[in-house]
Amino acid sequence: MKQKKKSDVAVLLDYAGSHRGLTFLGLFLSAVSMLLSMAPYICIWLVARDLIEAAPNWTEAQSITRYGWLAFASAVGGIVLYFIGLMCTHLAAFRTAANIRKRGAAHMMEAPLGFFDANASGLIRGRLDAAAADTETLLAHNLADIVGTITLFLAMLVLMFVFDWRMGCACLLAAVISILSMFTMMGGKNASFMAQYQAALDRMNKAGTEYVRGIPVVKIFQQTVYSFKAFQASIEEYSHFAEHYNSHVCSKPQSVNLTFTEGAFVFLVPAALFLAPGALTSGDFAGFLTNFAFYAVFSAIISTALARIMFASSGMMLAHTALGRIAQVMDAPSLPSPAKPKTPEGSRVEFRDVSFTYDGAQTPALNHVSFTVEPGQTVAFVGPSGGGKTTAASLIPRFWDVSSGTVLVGGVDVRDIDPHVLMDQIAFVFQNSRLFKASILENVRAAKPNASREEVLAALAAAQCGDILEKLPQGMDTMIGTEGTYLSGGEQQRIALARAILKDAPIVVLDEATASCIYTQKGNKKIRKPQAANQTALIFDRRAAARLLSINSIRRLCWS
Repeated sequence: MKQKKKSDVAVLLDYAGSHRGLTFLGLFLSAVSMLLSMAPYICIWLVARDLIEAAPNWTEAQSITRYGWLAFASAVGGIVLYFIGLMCTHLAAFRTAANIRKRGAAHMMEAPLGFFDANASGLIRGRLDAAAADTETLLAHNLADIVGTITLFLAMLVLMFVFDWRMGCACLLAAVISILSMFTMMGGKNASFMAQYQAALDRMNKAGTEYVRGIPVVKIFQQTVYSFKAFQASIEEYSHFAEHYNSHVCSKPQSVNLTFTEGAFVFLVPAALFLAPGALTSGDFAGFLTNFAFYAVFSAIISTALARIMFASSGMMLAHTALGRIAQVMDAPSLPSPAKPKTPEGSRVEFRDVSFTYDGAQTPALNHVSFTVEPGQTVAFVGPSGGGKTTAASLIPRFWDVSSGTVLVGGVDVRDIDPHVLMDQIAFVFQNSRLFKASILENVRAAKPNASREEVLAALAAAQCGDILEKLPQGMDTMIGTEGTYLSGGEQQRIALARAILKDAPIVVLDEATASCIYTQKGNKKIRKPQAANQTALIFDRRAAARLLSINSIRRLCWS
């Protein structure tokens, strides 16, 4: 049986958790505040009724003062209840947004590491962070406005048909035209606009980030922004969506909507002229004037109520799109864990007839590859760019699962090893080394959280980071990425090497680890003591054959 899809509000309330009750309380208070906001209009009508009945003896209208105080108390009470209701919805919205971010981050921790190669970190962050903020607007404001406006409309419908249904229909005609105008803008073929708009915005943000990172290259070659075709194309695409929607979709319907909602009184005047002769004939002209005053007062509420609906509807569309973007993160594949995990024995690495094809690719990155690296061996894999070196390196720590064949570590298929145990077996350094916005100490200690300062210093010395520490104001306690302290690509790779050295894993995988840095040998002095004699090392480097000094240096740093 096909499972019924949850509504956007139901999905958000699931994220709200224990704060769901605050949302319902806030919606109830918003509905009550809307009812109270109608009281001043009713009081105005009561004042007009008493004055008409007492005319021309105005002093006989003794209840005017009481109606005034009642209108004031209702207005203040409505404002207070609306404020309390918004406090409740805001607290629930903040917790919901926080839960979305927490669940998204937790799910990302279960995704295979290769997922982050295919999905830029900035895009993932934008989907989680910005989308969570969009849902916050819906829960904090729009939902309360929708419930309050529906309550207001139901109350208006009851009141408008109590005295004279013909005048009531005339007033509501503006509401019908407004709803049709809003459906023209947001319904039918335009319902999917917001999703396309957000997708164009995501592409522009991603291209903009890439362009900013490439500004040094652009300046060196004396180019302009137009040289970055992807950025230019994304801006033009976004501009096309925004301009098309504003100029061709919204202009006429919105003009009609504002004209009739702000001038709802226009429909009431012809109805009154049509009904006036009958009132004069029946001798109840005073009652007719009283009813006309009532509908004239309430016609002013229509534009406010419809404006709330329009803004709330746009919030619903935005939240729907935001939940779709969040679902893209939540639907990311999880790395399957074995039901009965096996423990690897030793540090032997073996590829058995391994083939791997990336999603969407026509040709395999690896095709029937087989090799064995025995414990204690250091093996370099040399080949051109695009030859599959990084792919092979990524399959060992299980960034991806093979399309066919088997990758074994310690005689066990990596898919049969608990992911945490597998990560404990491998230390790796990749070409694009990533450092946290933390101190060098904490960056290196990430490989071994309980390591002492002396162990971290020894690892930094082994990776020949002494010159880096000497120029930093606080040594290894210097914060990276803040207060203007940044490291070059080669320096970052050396810090990453120190991190791998500190981990002291049985298997070391280096992928283009010498791409940005060159190690120098200071005499024949060994930098650190030998590690385990059976440590296995795999080096994937397209220049390994030409830069034997780098390989020897890495080997000396890590294993000699």
